[in-house]
Amino acid sequence: MMVPQVLRKQRQDNHLTLDLILPADLFWFKGHFPGQPILPGVAQINWVMHYAGQELGLSGRFGGFDVVKFQQPVMPQQQIRLAIDWLAEKNRLIFSYHVGDRQASSGKIILCP
Repeated sequence: MMVPQVLRKQRQDNHLTLDLILPADLFWFKGHFPGQPILPGVAQINWVMHYAGQELGLSGRFGGFDVVKFQQPVMPQQQIRLAIDWLAEKNRLIFSYHVGDRQASSGKIILCP
């Protein structure tokens, strides 16, 4: 399985919020790291792109990022919240992941037109 289970999704214009549960058998946890798996940053970026395309209808390709910060590890079996804002005028996706009330990561992704 490549994407987590969606528990709840809410969309308002160009803002999307997803509550996700991370099953221990997710592909991304395999080998990262043995004995103490954490969700890789590349998976978090991948999910932003996936859900922006699926739920916001965006078709732009990944063009890089301005800023990405990983503040807290994300572990198997956790429930997380992903918030995505699409800034069309800047061709940017602004995202953040939260575990409970703590921010786990955030960033700005540039999309190619």
